[in-house]
Amino acid sequence: MTGKSCLLLVDIQNDFLPGGALAVGDGDKILPTVYSLVESGEFDLIVASKDYHPEGHVSFASTHGGEVFTPKEVPKLREQGTVTQMLWPDHCVQGTRGSELEAGLQTRLDRLGGDKVKTVHKGRHALVDSYSAFADNQYTAFTALSRILHENGITDVHIVGLATDYCVRATAIDSCKFGFRTTVHAAGVRGVDGGREGEVLEELAGWGCMVV
Repeated sequence: MTGKSCLLLVDIQNDFLPGGALAVGDGDKILPTVYSLVESGEFDLIVASKDYHPEGHVSFASTHGGEVFTPKEVPKLREQGTVTQMLWPDHCVQGTRGSELEAGLQTRLDRLGGDKVKTVHKGRHALVDSYSAFADNQYTAFTALSRILHENGITDVHIVGLATDYCVRATAIDSCKFGFRTTVHAAGVRGVDGGREGEVLEELAGWGCMVV
């Protein structure tokens, strides 16, 4: 089968890398793979997603006076009831260095430039979190990603980024839901819980992702 392909870079931002507010263990180990794919010339389009939270975001433990890495029930955005929200350290706050793409990646994307590179922002609504690069966690709003992919005739989505068990997982599942042939590059992802890496990749394969 032929078609056009997109390299989707999920949240490769300073706050998710060593020294960041919500650093993923060994998160920097994905960078050689990411750089190689970006520079390969194999993709018709490259899209980078960025967590881009306002201060006081619903996912921040500080917003609730709670403990980081603990679940909390928070109100649903557009209907009655609650949803379980994991509480994180303040991270990827709009306009901060932590929200910026990793410098080596940004340099490579700038070098490519033009219409081949796009950026989508997620998690901008204060009251709902957004793991997927396609939509928020309650599917009340969607990013521009699906439109960008369709407008560019993309049929195949190749995913790398952080973190396997949260934003990569949600993005890959939504990519399958939207009907894209989806490939996750195992050397280019790392999880918050490294012990669940294989389990999550197996789950994604069950959704129809190719794991390479």
